[in-house]
Amino acid sequence: MPIEQLLPVMALGIAAALAIIAIYDVAYVWPIHRRISSLTERCAVLERSLGGVIDDLKARVEASDHREREDFGRLGERLGQLELATEARSYEQAIGCAEKGEETSRLISCFGLTEGEADLVMLLHNEASRRAAAEKFARRLIDTAQV
Repeated sequence: MPIEQLLPVMALGIAAALAIIAIYDVAYVWPIHRRISSLTERCAVLERSLGGVIDDLKARVEASDHREREDFGRLGERLGQLELATEARSYEQAIGCAEKGEETSRLISCFGLTEGEADLVMLLHNEASRRAAAEKFARRLIDTAQV
């Protein structure tokens, strides 16, 4: 076959191949491209909305942190008040026990007083301790007078 007769057949074959490629592109590649474009747009929208959510969440966490710090401060103040009230009650109870004649060691163990505090409570509120302290003081006076 002469080449002049083959040219139209070759052109027809090339046109058919191009048509098949175009049909394949329209039928398979174009929908995939559209799907990828759609997913890309959805991702962009989600990123923008997520940025807003993160900013909102950050503001909420900061507000919550601020409230918790205020609450913690108030709790600290209240704890201090309760400790003072409890400490005052401990002294009142220790005084009551000293008046009943309890020993210093009991005041220390039961009411959390230091040894000096317990001795002072006993001196001030225990009749026997007052008498012993007065006798000790009197002996000192007598000893200093004799010298």
